[in-house]
Amino acid sequence: METKKIFLLLILFPLCLYIVFAQTAQNVILPDEADDAQRAASLQEEANYYIDRSGNEPRFIQRLIWEEGRYVYRYEVVVEKLEQTGYIEVDRVSVEVNYAEVSLTVGQYRYRVEVYDLFDELSSITPWWQFEIIRAIQPSLSSFNPRIFYLDEDEVWEISVRGQNLTSRSVFYLVQGSRRIHPVSVEIEGNSANLVFSGNSLVTGEYDIYAVNPGGLDAQQGPFTITNRKLTDLNISLGYSPIIPLYGFLFKDTPEIQAPFTGAFYPLGISAKISFIPIKRVWGNFGIEASGSFAMLEQESEFYTAGAFLLDTHLNLLYQKYFFKRTFSVNIGIGAGFTSLLNLSYKFRLGSSTEDINSTYLSAAAGVSFSYFINRSFFINAGVDFIHVFSILAGDSPMPAFIRPFVGAGMQL
Repeated sequence: METKKIFLLLILFPLCLYIVFAQTAQNVILPDEADDAQRAASLQEEANYYIDRSGNEPRFIQRLIWEEGRYVYRYEVVVEKLEQTGYIEVDRVSVEVNYAEVSLTVGQYRYRVEVYDLFDELSSITPWWQFEIIRAIQPSLSSFNPRIFYLDEDEVWEISVRGQNLTSRSVFYLVQGSRRIHPVSVEIEGNSANLVFSGNSLVTGEYDIYAVNPGGLDAQQGPFTITNRKLTDLNISLGYSPIIPLYGFLFKDTPEIQAPFTGAFYPLGISAKISFIPIKRVWGNFGIEASGSFAMLEQESEFYTAGAFLLDTHLNLLYQKYFFKRTFSVNIGIGAGFTSLLNLSYKFRLGSSTEDINSTYLSAAAGVSFSYFINRSFFINAGVDFIHVFSILAGDSPMPAFIRPFVGAGMQL
């Protein structure tokens, strides 16, 4: 029987010698006072400790973890604390799993793991690993300023917070349900903190401001509100808008048909725009825009004079972005609508004339404009729209298109 045991030992012993343990030094934290169940659950996820509430007083349990080895019967964990005279053993735990749970006071510690093989004989000992247990401090928040971010007005997203027991390692964030918004930078000086947020991370709603100290003890203040001063914007503008032909029947002659309006510029035109903005974010606003223009076309040739009124109306999807402390905006729209040619007629030099022709066609529009706000209500704007008409008046002539530059003024309601 002894011979068989020695034979098995010779086979298993080399396998037991090569066991790798991965454990880095870490900070383990004790509380100053009792915590609630939600904080304890959060701590257990973020650190190697949890709160034992089975007794009269809550007790923090630290968990020491290492990499599990093969062919191991048990581990014995030796914990020593640094005192004035050196390290003194304060705990020894025997476990069959790759972690040990201890409850230690504040101080500097080290531990090592003794590995016992399947015959319960010592096969290897790890090096000493050091760690520190520090005391958690309960923070408190007394005030914060401002109490509201206005996405449609503010350009700086900073919150000044005052409280007690704030440390250089305190963490701050805004909480709304499961949503957390973290600042991009935090400056802590004494019991004051300045939180700087990225505007692109902000979402409208009411939030609590949380301060969390190492160990998970936290405090909150609220509500803090992120909103728009105006939930929606309504912009109305009127301006001068000539017509500049580009291509297609009406504007360019073809071998088969002579176009009635071959001029490069038709100056008699006006335009109007009404935009409704219900979606407002720091990185841009979204809405819809109704636009229309009315222009007079007239062209003289050797034999006749052609005249018509050009009317177009479009409904566009609109993207709007503000710059320079909301004094300047860029507006981009794309949509569809109708273009009408009204009272088209030819007056010949011999005295006769044709009957008026009225036609309406589907068309697409895309445009860009720029607005400068003189104050919160009034602005001047300029831009250009491109209009492509999806129907033709005769034969196989190409579909017409034109651009409609405009300059005007408006009001934001």
